[in-house]
Amino acid sequence: MEIVENTRKVIVSREEVARFCASFPCSGLRDRSYWFEFDDDGDLVDTDVPQHDDGVGAAALADDAKAFLIEELLGERHETRN
Repeated sequence: MEIVENTRKVIVSREEVARFCASFPCSGLRDRSYWFEFDDDGDLVDTDVPQHDDGVGAAALADDAKAFLIEELLGERHETRN
């Protein structure tokens, strides 16, 4: 996963989606990349998940993207303090 610089948008690559789908085969997600954008409170505010891909798989992937974002942001704050 990667964060678009100076945003809270997380891009999940096609390869990462494939690995996710291998562990969650009924996710309903397709073989493509997705992105999720969060506000300062961590709420999902935008995504490129098409309506027909939306469901528990997309929600779980969004949760993973949010966890990645939080971990990265906390790591940056920790590095800044040192």
